[in-house]
Amino acid sequence: MLLVRGLQVRRGGSDILRDIDFHAHSGRIHVVLGASGSGKSTLLRSLVGLVPTPSRTRADLMQLRVPAGDFDLTSSRRLADVRGVHIGLVGQDPALDLTPLRRVASIVRETTAGHAEVADVLERCGLPSGRDIERKYCFQLSGGMAQRLALGLATARGPELLLADEPSTALDAISRARLAEHLRAAADEGSAVVLVTHDVGLARLLADDVTVLADGEIVETGPARRVLDEPVAEATRLLVRPRAPRARPRPARAPVRLDALDVTGLHAGWDGHAVLRDLSLRIGAGEVVGLAGRSGAGKSTLVACLTGLLAPDGGTIRIGGLDSATTSWRRLRREVQLVPQDPRGSLNPWRPIADQIRDPLDVHRVGRRAERSARVDELLDRVGLSGHGGRRPGALSTGQCQRAAIARALALRPRLLIADEPVTALDTALRADILELFAEIIAGDQMSALIISHDLHVLEYLGDRVAVLDDGHIIEDLAAQSIRVDARAPLTAELLAALPPLVGNDSPEVVRAR
Repeated sequence: MLLVRGLQVRRGGSDILRDIDFHAHSGRIHVVLGASGSGKSTLLRSLVGLVPTPSRTRADLMQLRVPAGDFDLTSSRRLADVRGVHIGLVGQDPALDLTPLRRVASIVRETTAGHAEVADVLERCGLPSGRDIERKYCFQLSGGMAQRLALGLATARGPELLLADEPSTALDAISRARLAEHLRAAADEGSAVVLVTHDVGLARLLADDVTVLADGEIVETGPARRVLDEPVAEATRLLVRPRAPRARPRPARAPVRLDALDVTGLHAGWDGHAVLRDLSLRIGAGEVVGLAGRSGAGKSTLVACLTGLLAPDGGTIRIGGLDSATTSWRRLRREVQLVPQDPRGSLNPWRPIADQIRDPLDVHRVGRRAERSARVDELLDRVGLSGHGGRRPGALSTGQCQRAAIARALALRPRLLIADEPVTALDTALRADILELFAEIIAGDQMSALIISHDLHVLEYLGDRVAVLDDGHIIEDLAAQSIRVDARAPLTAELLAALPPLVGNDSPEVVRAR
């Protein structure tokens, strides 16, 4: 089906990929694993001619063999004939891949070119059919809904080769299980599926074959069971058997009269569509609350309200006792800061990270110039980026970008830190480092935090409590250490049941007990 020999991608004077030999067969799922920066996504983009300039791509052979003929994938003319017809592509960020100002129905009709009905495509990818969803603009979809739509569009015309780049990143455990079913169904229908992921649990669930990349080279390849259960290369062992994070320090909280966050009866939505309905949530001083929920439950809308990006339609938000209805958001933003979901995308690619960490201090005129510079140096050292302040985001790994985003959020010493999917974009080898960093910062500053994640493992580790959001309101609020025992809501049970097995040997209970 797909044959690649001697693939090389160069950017500047560096090799991004070197001497790649790769294949994918009909009816099988070939998973490409690797740490951040290993070249996984570049490999996938090279198959469809989407490697960004000024990179140069060459290959001894890159061919797609299908009943309609053999297609040379090194030829831009031939690629135009196969993309969207014989090759389906699901990008890493569907919110960027889907035109934001197009309605769902319009983009489905254009992509399928009349080969499938809109309702059939929506049903196939697990989205509700009907006028409400069809008339939505793509920017109004949650991350999980956009990902499911992108997958439905990629498979609508029955491509012989399906390429998926980190498709589970924005999905909750339930949607992730549906994604796995969708990818397996595509393979069972005869497609060759190439799945790029850092999700080792998803690889164990789906892979027939596995290729592991490290520093632009293939370090291991073979049948999935052999590679994942009996890894030979050190890079593979680090991915499939990562260390667990150290136990989270939990110092006693000093008695403080003011809650960090008190939300009561919150109502909010977009363009007349209600998303949050009578939501109430309290976070005490020094307390960490995890927020879970399926895609589209309203997590992103809540973050927008708590950071002043969306005005609520009703209810009250108090941060450190300050009412958002009577206090300016310029003042409130000194009390609440956000670590966004996409660490690289949240940073300006053209500016050194030290300047970006300094921005909140400059905007709020905190201290003198020398004091601001000293604070930036202190933060860079604290997040493990000492000596990297002069670098731009493009010169940093994904994990380093996440550390820079954390440093920027800490600059003003906020009362409340909001972290949106803090480890979703990270491979298994980096997760423990970032989780430990969050735990150390929260404990050291006795800071309150709202941690939003699809991964209940993360919330069990970092949280004191876990709240579950569904259909715009909190349906359950439990102690993190007992959520598996005390959960009563059907959705909570469903999220727990759909959790992938932990990679490695450590459960959250074992980690906490160390």
